Amino acid sequence: GECSAFKERFMECLRDSGYESGACRQRAMAYLQCRMDRQLMAKEPLEKLGFKDLMDEKSEAKPEKF
Repeated sequence: GECSAFKERFMECLRDSGYESGACRQRAMAYLQCRMDRQLMAKEPLEKLGFKDLMDEKSEAKPEKF
């Protein structure tokens, strides 16, 4: 449950967007980053997980935190 807040925000976004996952990529990235930070999944570069285009945005904006 260490990343459940991130998961819930992602799921809420999916419901609100009519399950358009593209609209929730920032939250998906934050959820996966939480899991990697807490060693709940293997560390992988976010670029390899399909978030390369969001990496530039992440460096300009602060990541979501709880």
